[in-house]
Amino acid sequence: ASLISTRIESCVRSGGKEANARLDQLLEKAKALNVQKNVIERAIKRGAGELTDATQQVEVQYEFVGPCGVAVIVNALTDNKTRTVHYVKNAMNYFQASLSPCMYMFEKKGEVVFLPKSGDESFDDVFEVALEIGAEDVEELEFEDEFIPNKVHKFYRLICDHTTINQISNDLSAQGYKLHETGIRYLSNADSEVEFPEANSKGYLRAIDNLDQLADVTDYYTNIQGEFEERMASSVN
Repeated sequence: ASLISTRIESCVRSGGKEANARLDQLLEKAKALNVQKNVIERAIKRGAGELTDATQQVEVQYEFVGPCGVAVIVNALTDNKTRTVHYVKNAMNYFQASLSPCMYMFEKKGEVVFLPKSGDESFDDVFEVALEIGAEDVEELEFEDEFIPNKVHKFYRLICDHTTINQISNDLSAQGYKLHETGIRYLSNADSEVEFPEANSKGYLRAIDNLDQLADVTDYYTNIQGEFEERMASSVN
């Protein structure tokens, strides 16, 4: 609940609370997670600056480099930078990762994952729509359901300039597409990607699990190959 409320607050900060398709997608996810209504409402009000008694929140970002060339960018929203950096560093210590510049390995992009409108819609149809609303790239994805035999989940992944993600999300929603995930992400450059750190897998997975438990952390990104596919597979199963 704390993670989704932090993401809602961050989304309202960047795109407002009206006509915000990204916010609608997060609210739908919060409802599915049974997040209490008052928690959601306070997150929206904090993001909109409507809570005069609320502690001021600031966005912070940390860059880490660990074994096997793994780079990790961590984004957080906090009212206490000292507390947050302490907990984030403690989490990354499990992977023996230390604060070190790695932003040059990534590109800041907008990412929108959405569902097709109908089964007879072709990739060319979607590609044309995506280009018209300002997409830089779009790809078709399929993931097998782990629990339902022979069921395949189909999605489209759109990449755009990070400054246009709210407009593009709204345009897709207005044209009848259901958004699955949206966000501003740091995508690793092809020549900076590394394989999953098998030799240090236990420490890496423990570090990531600890990041997931931190209420201040809004997202994190790595240069590990196949990270997006792993994230998507988890979201549909």
